[in-house]
Amino acid sequence: MKEYNEIDDSLIEEVIEIRRYLHQYPEISEKEYNTCKFIRKYLDDIGIENKIVGDTGVVATLINNLNYPTIALRAEIDALPIDEKNSFEYKSKNKGVMHACGHDGIVATVLGLACILKENKEKLNCNIKFIFEPAEETGKGAKKLIEEKVLENPKVDKMIIFHFANSQPIGMEIQENVSTATIGRVSIDILGKSSHWGDADKGINAISVSGKIINIIDEMNNCLSDKFPFILGIGMINGGVKNNIMAEKVRLEGTLRAIDDITFKYLINYLEEKMVLLSKDTGAEIKVNLESHLPSIINNEHLVELGSAIGKEIFNDRFILGKKTYLAGDNAAYYFQLIPGVRIVFFAEKENEESYPLHNSKFDFNEDIFYYSIRTIYNMILNL
Repeated sequence: MKEYNEIDDSLIEEVIEIRRYLHQYPEISEKEYNTCKFIRKYLDDIGIENKIVGDTGVVATLINNLNYPTIALRAEIDALPIDEKNSFEYKSKNKGVMHACGHDGIVATVLGLACILKENKEKLNCNIKFIFEPAEETGKGAKKLIEEKVLENPKVDKMIIFHFANSQPIGMEIQENVSTATIGRVSIDILGKSSHWGDADKGINAISVSGKIINIIDEMNNCLSDKFPFILGIGMINGGVKNNIMAEKVRLEGTLRAIDDITFKYLINYLEEKMVLLSKDTGAEIKVNLESHLPSIINNEHLVELGSAIGKEIFNDRFILGKKTYLAGDNAAYYFQLIPGVRIVFFAEKENEESYPLHNSKFDFNEDIFYYSIRTIYNMILNL
C-alpha cells in the first residue's frame, strides 16, 4: 500500500486560517454567496477549474486522465441559524448564524486536499471531483446538485465524505455497514372542537390530546428502543388562539430517526395505529404526516477496507471499525444511492476543555485533527 507523508506545517496552518475565516462569516442554507466566492477564488488561485452549481454551490475537477476513475470529495458549506456563544477571536460575526456543525472545518480540509492533490497530481491513478454542497442542513443540497449532474462529466465512480465530532479525543471511525440513520420529518395534526371554557364538556381539547400523544411517543421511545436503535422526538408544538377558548387545532412537529428503512416504516405504521386508537378514544381527528424522508448511508465494503487499513496506520488504537449506527443523518445518502462511497467520522475533542455537541451554540473542535484527516483521505486517494 502506498503511503505518503507530505503534509507539512504550512499547509495545516493555511487550513486552520481558512477554517477560522469561514467560521467568522457563516451563511445559512441557500444563502452561501460569499462562501461560494471564497471557495472559487481559492480554487482559481491554485489552478483548479471550477463552476457554480445549485446557485451557491461549487464543483471543481482535477483531471488527470479521462481513462482513470473519478473520485468525489464532498464538503457541506452551509451554517445554522444559531447565535454563537463562544468567546474566541474567530467567533461568528454574522449575528444569529454559526458554523455549529463543523462545515467550516470540512470545507477547509477539502480545500487543503485540493492543494496537495494538485501539487502531487502525477502520483494519482484517478481524477478528483470536489463538490462543495449548499443547503445540506435543509436536506435540499444533494438532490439539487444531482439534478444539475454533478456526478457526471466526468462520471463519479466513488465518493468519500467525512464529518467532525468532538465526543472523543483525536481519532477516527468508519462504520462497517450502515453509517447514518433513516430520517423523516414528522408532523401530527390534531383537529378537536373549540368551545368556551365555561362549556368545556361541549368541546374537544386539542391541547389535551397533544399531551396524550407526547405520552405515547415517550412510551414508544422507552419500550421499543430495546429492540432497535431509534428516536422519535417532538421539537415544536403550536396550537390555540386565546386563553379562554378551548384549542381546536394543534400541530406537533418532530423527527423520526431509525437504524434502517425497514425499521423506519415499521415505526411510522406503529405510530399511525396508535393515533387511530387515540382518535377513537378522544373524538379528535388525528393525522400523521411524513414530510420528508432521508435514507440511510451504507458504506461500500472496499472503501471501508481501504479506509480501515489507512486509519489503523495513522491513528493506531484510536481507529474504530464501528458496528453501531448513529442516529444522525446526511443528505449524501442520495449520492450513495447512485454511487459507492464511504462516510468517515474524525473525532476532535479539545483537550482540557468542556465539549459541546453538534448544533450547540458553543460547539468547537480540536484543529489538530486537520493533520490527521488530510493525511488519511490523501492516502486513501493515492491507493484508489
